[in-house]
Amino acid sequence: MRNKGIGIMVLTLSIIFSMVANHIGAAENQPKLSTIAERMQNENIEISNWSLYSKKFVENKSIQELKQMTKQYRQYTWTFTQEDDVFKAIGVFQNKEKNIIEKLQFLATLTNNQEQSYILYEVIGVGTNRNWNEMDKFFKQRSFDIFHENPTIYACIEGILGDKMEGVLNKKMVELLTEFNAKPIEELAEQDFLSVSAKTTLWEDFIPTKKDRMNIQIALRSDGMGDKTTVVIGTPIITSEY
Repeated sequence: MRNKGIGIMVLTLSIIFSMVANHIGAAENQPKLSTIAERMQNENIEISNWSLYSKKFVENKSIQELKQMTKQYRQYTWTFTQEDDVFKAIGVFQNKEKNIIEKLQFLATLTNNQEQSYILYEVIGVGTNRNWNEMDKFFKQRSFDIFHENPTIYACIEGILGDKMEGVLNKKMVELLTEFNAKPIEELAEQDFLSVSAKTTLWEDFIPTKKDRMNIQIALRSDGMGDKTTVVIGTPIITSEY
């Protein structure tokens, strides 16, 4: 079941990251990380880890040009890999001041005989003891410094619900959808696993689906013994394994 969830995540990401982010009118564009964290805590979900992610396609670069770009970010520890038609320059920076890991990647790919280059920036953290609004602002500013524009931001938080739920994942999903004022669009249900893609007015970013569009995804996974349930929430989609 877990492998199926991971496979779905990988397939979905490969599709949405090839699209340009769109926008819909929203009543209010809330800070992503702080909004998810606050509403998960409203539901007594203990946050275990979280991430923020942004990406930008850039003018095609040679491998040598991408390597040269890494010299602008000397605080990162860089590694270089090349496999088949994909070159990656991966930089990791342990930001002790913010208690986070910053990850910066420069990639060059050959897809359908056409070269593409892009930059990925990610921040990863653990626990709940932080100022979420401050982290939202930090990531937006850092992304702007890297991309020189405001990119679409993907926020994702994973937490644990310790209450015994024994067969009531659907009930908890309804509560979470209500918490985010979200309308279900698509659903995947298996034994001890439930994932719903939905649409909320909290955020403007969205991605298309077969029937509609979505900008929030919620996944619940029980350990099968009724002792705990893992909750993963992302906007506009989950970007971690679930």
